[in-house]
Amino acid sequence: MFATSGDILNMSLAIGFIVLVIFLCILILYVVIILRDVTKVVDDVTEITHKVHSTIVEPLRAIDFVVDKVRPYIEMAVEKRNKSKAKKKKSVDSEE
Repeated sequence: MFATSGDILNMSLAIGFIVLVIFLCILILYVVIILRDVTKVVDDVTEITHKVHSTIVEPLRAIDFVVDKVRPYIEMAVEKRNKSKAKKKKSVDSEE
């Protein structure tokens, strides 16, 4: 079977390459499995962020919109209250 040392060398090289190819195939398989799991995790994170956005951020935008529309009326009411307090304070100070 092995006539010379060259035949032994060629056979050991062939076996080495076969083992290397097997290890590379296993490595590629594990990389594919890991990437598939990473894709699942990224999809789950995307779904969760979408839920958070629709549950928290959108209502906050609506509240912000309402606050922007109501703010002038609130400021006007606060100014009237401050003016009435200032008038009462002046009347109290003038009586003393």
